[in-house]
Amino acid sequence: MRVIKARDAFFSDYEALQFLSNLQKKNLWDDESLNELAKINKNKKGRFQKRPYNHPVLQGIVNDTLSYLTISKTVSAEEDETEEAKKERKAPITKMNDESFIELMNKLEPFDLYKIEKLQIVNQLPTNMVYLFSIVEECDSRFSEDQINEIIEIISSYI
Repeated sequence: MRVIKARDAFFSDYEALQFLSNLQKKNLWDDESLNELAKINKNKKGRFQKRPYNHPVLQGIVNDTLSYLTISKTVSAEEDETEEAKKERKAPITKMNDESFIELMNKLEPFDLYKIEKLQIVNQLPTNMVYLFSIVEECDSRFSEDQINEIIEIISSYI
């Protein structure tokens, strides 16, 4: 086997979240659409309206991936937190829209970050210096402390 075309671009969690959310809405796989479909079926008495595309396995994969992307992965200071409370916390990426995503990427542009580092920053949205150091290679030698704090402030404004 040979590689015909090398990877040209990266795909962020935000883009995956948008794509899968649109796929879910288009195929009426979300809870909101299911409720509307049930109301329509109730009014038609006896005639059942099918979903545009019914594929249970794909629907399960989409739902599981969306739940993974929307749940916050940050560690809480409270160890006693229940699983229910952890699931209720939404990931900061769910609060973003296309304009804020593009704006964040443009604000990170002046810093000499590699593409993969920008991708990890956008996916993880680090809120402290230690977290940023784990993402950015040789962060202390490439950036001054002021630049690091500026990057963190930019990211914090989108959380």
